[in-house]
Amino acid sequence: MQRLLITLLLFFSLSLSTFAAVDLNTATQADLEEIKGIGPVKAKAIINYRKQHGDFKSIEELDNVHGIGEATLTKLKSQLFVTRKKITNNLPMTNKVHSTVNKNNNIKTIKADRPAKEPIKESKLIVNSK
Repeated sequence: MQRLLITLLLFFSLSLSTFAAVDLNTATQADLEEIKGIGPVKAKAIINYRKQHGDFKSIEELDNVHGIGEATLTKLKSQLFVTRKKITNNLPMTNKVHSTVNKNNNIKTIKADRPAKEPIKESKLIVNSK
């Protein structure tokens, strides 16, 4: 009985690991080859496509990969997913603003050194006239 229980436990643990979805944007060739329906040739084609075109935006983009057609894509959809990288703004933040004013005290240009931390909700411009 104990042997049967161990065998069943081993079977379920192995079967669950084969159903784990793989991220197209981080998967290695070996990761892709573990997926049913993707062999070494298709895995290499997916990696090459990703190198040439950047991260996948959706699973449907696999249809553009040589060797993967609509039927293969339908079979693979449940085994793959796509993460999107968070776009970050690495520019330093500042609140310094420079402006130029023409002779009629009209604003000509306003330019910030760098983006502010938060968008300006309301601003008032005070111009000192001479």
